Amino acid sequence: MQELPESSAVLKDIRKAAETARRILEERKAEDIEIVDVTGKTSLVDLFVIASATSGLHIKSLSDAVEEGLEKEHSLVPDRIEGMDSKNWILLDYNDFVVHLMLPEQREFYDLEHLWSGFKTQRQRLGEIRF
Repeated sequence: MQELPESSAVLKDIRKAAETARRILEERKAEDIEIVDVTGKTSLVDLFVIASATSGLHIKSLSDAVEEGLEKEHSLVPDRIEGMDSKNWILLDYNDFVVHLMLPEQREFYDLEHLWSGFKTQRQRLGEIRF
């Protein structure tokens, strides 16, 4: 089994928090959930958690659930939240990782996975990653 490279305990904690966000999104019926690892490829973040929602209300519900869950389980609060007035896309910036919650139309238009296409997603390597 291949293990993602880890440069520190901090990076491992980041991955655990991103996995918690993924689990919460899955429990709340988000669709097409992916974790994109860009560690060492950009100075902005290490991971993106990207998920689709079925409606604007679903996006807000997912955002609230991720915020509450990460604060409860990891004592994390987002440094910045974008799009709370939007019904299309909410971004939760946790500094080391970012959660993108979008309607399928926005996700297809911005195509973040393709933009970062040089990087494997968790879904592409499912079963090969240990957090």
